[in-house]
Amino acid sequence: MAARVPRLTDGAWTHALLLFAALVLVPLALELLRDTEEAAASARWFAWIERLQLPAALALLVACWLPPGALAAAATLPWAGLTAGMAVIGLWRAQQGGLRRDLDGLCRDAALIFAVIGGAWTLADRYGYRPLGFEPTIVALTAVHFHFAGLLLPLFAGLVQRELFFWRLASRAAVGVVLGTPALAVGIVMTQLGAGPSFEAAAGCGLALAGMAVGVLHVRIATDGKGQPLPTRALLAVAGVSLFIAMVFAALYAMRAFVAPFPWLGIPQMRMLHGTLNAIGFGFCGVLAWRRMARERGAK
Repeated sequence: MAARVPRLTDGAWTHALLLFAALVLVPLALELLRDTEEAAASARWFAWIERLQLPAALALLVACWLPPGALAAAATLPWAGLTAGMAVIGLWRAQQGGLRRDLDGLCRDAALIFAVIGGAWTLADRYGYRPLGFEPTIVALTAVHFHFAGLLLPLFAGLVQRELFFWRLASRAAVGVVLGTPALAVGIVMTQLGAGPSFEAAAGCGLALAGMAVGVLHVRIATDGKGQPLPTRALLAVAGVSLFIAMVFAALYAMRAFVAPFPWLGIPQMRMLHGTLNAIGFGFCGVLAWRRMARERGAK
């Protein structure tokens, strides 16, 4: 798929980022999405998710290679079903634990639940369906958005909060991410339905600020160290800086209806800058860093 991308501003880069999430980031993140003491029911679900993830991702690869239509949608169904299974785990855990669950656990539950939205919009994109009359570009970008801002950002915000539970900023950032992600989706729908861009801009800036805080806290953990090896700290720092910059672009884009300090910052540029930073810098480096931290602590 990457070979078919003439430039990072091209629409083909959207599907390359989607496949990068499905083939690389989601399988790496599954270990982090588990509870330390997983209940038997959700543990069985997770076992099935881990077994079926690779076949579903490979089917999605075929779907992204095919032109939109019934055949591409059929190849997307396994991935949509996989994300639905992840949402079932999140809903079950949230129902069982309720508000008694730690905030980092609730963030992981939210990440699992948001994943199904990414799966549903991926299915719509591959079928060629345009919900509420959204342009095909927006449908594809929404699918990608919920694999990063929907899945990875709440997961990492929860992990940061667990590390820095004594910092109020960490808790507020985690709550802001969990609430801001669906709020932004509602705002975009409201704008599409003619309600005006105000709510979308406010929700977009709110989510961007929460994301910037999560980025700063990644750097804080990296600089503090706490006995972590240099490669782990470097990965955390790259993830944090990448997220911060990506969210600055997100805030500028959210305010485009009111102020445009960079008039060239349109969807193609957001795809290249915001999307690539989130996928490679934040997503990939972040998931590697948090997995390394989990393994290193497990080995002690």
